[in-house]
Amino acid sequence: MEILIETQNGKIFKCAKCDAMHVEYKNLNFNFKEEDFWKFVDYIQTLDGEEWTLRNKTSNFKRKIIIPVGSQIFNALLDAKELSELRSLLNFKKDAAYFQQTINAGGLEFTSHLN
Repeated sequence: MEILIETQNGKIFKCAKCDAMHVEYKNLNFNFKEEDFWKFVDYIQTLDGEEWTLRNKTSNFKRKIIIPVGSQIFNALLDAKELSELRSLLNFKKDAAYFQQTINAGGLEFTSHLN
């Protein structure tokens, strides 16, 4: 397994044998074909957490952002902070030679290249 990026609460790695992309975030695990992985990244990056928090404000669930996972019987539940953390984990761009992660800190933007 090649670790592509790792943060305090998660990591993304790719299997050299099957080319599957694996996302671990807290107690969640997602396994994707590479094409589906990039669709998931786009989905999470464009997910309107505030809208879903408002829509589900009367829900009994503690976490109000509900992400369907493959079927109607299982959902991943996140709060606004967790959605932000997951977005940070997924915030890197695909390139032929390397993966690139952009980090914003205190108004400054840093780019790191992951070989």
